[in-house]
Amino acid sequence: MTRTYHHAEKGFSLLELMVSTAVMLVVAGGAFGALNYYQKTYQRTEITADMHDNLRSAIDLIIQEAGQAGSLSLGATLGTRQLSNAVIGSPGAQVVLLNDTTGIFAGEQLLVDAGANQELVTVTPLGANSLTGVFKNAHNAAAQVNAIGVFPEGIIPPTAPTNPSTATQLHLFGDLNGDGTLVYVEYSCNYVAGGAGTLTRSVTPVGAAFVNPAIVLVDNLIANPGGTPCFQYPAAPPIVAGFTFVNQVGVTLTVQTATRDALTENFLPMTKSALEIVPRNIQMGLDMANAGWVGRLQPKPNLPNPMP
Repeated sequence: MTRTYHHAEKGFSLLELMVSTAVMLVVAGGAFGALNYYQKTYQRTEITADMHDNLRSAIDLIIQEAGQAGSLSLGATLGTRQLSNAVIGSPGAQVVLLNDTTGIFAGEQLLVDAGANQELVTVTPLGANSLTGVFKNAHNAAAQVNAIGVFPEGIIPPTAPTNPSTATQLHLFGDLNGDGTLVYVEYSCNYVAGGAGTLTRSVTPVGAAFVNPAIVLVDNLIANPGGTPCFQYPAAPPIVAGFTFVNQVGVTLTVQTATRDALTENFLPMTKSALEIVPRNIQMGLDMANAGWVGRLQPKPNLPNPMP
């Protein structure tokens, strides 16, 4: 008789299965927890980088334009603006023709001619290719006419009777882009409760009737820590020859994230500052004023009015 042997086939017991499942859950939970943490950390880094880039771009633009404030537009290329007709010297005002009046404004002081006949002439009424002024000296046709000097109040002082700069608004003008065009720029910090404030900027050609609408540069602007103003100016800016020279500007901006941080469940703030920005043209004008060269200080042109 043949005997048949049966081998026992053993599997996992219920206890072993429960232990292995528990171990797997612990390992998986740790892996998913770490993944979730790093995902939230990445999101924080991303929104913080966006805030940093927006603030840096806005402050860099303010630094560039404040540094160029007060620059006088040359209009025509230096040396190419000329009288179109000969001028007889006279103590009275007379109308003369120019080959180009681009960039010239009423009240501007122009340097006419060269050598012994050279003189400064203040523009009064301005027409198409003509201007009115007192020419005390005689000048030949084709005598050069050049714009010289700077606008000493290219950053409008907080004490100005119109369009003053303030703690929340920076007003400046000049040939800010170096392209021969005078523009007027307004920056405005608009704080709103809840962090929905904005930093806006408007750009308007000098000579326009009204300020152009502003565009938003920075969203989610909030008040600065400690009540620091958005824009800072010297406590006592120098006054020379009747002009107030704002020869230094500071800017401080604080924003917060548009959404709550996934790790802390709070909005994340960020503050950036640029202090002691020196408008080089205005500083040069102050140096000239202190040296007695007041003929190089240009009066403020007619700036656009606020929107009605």
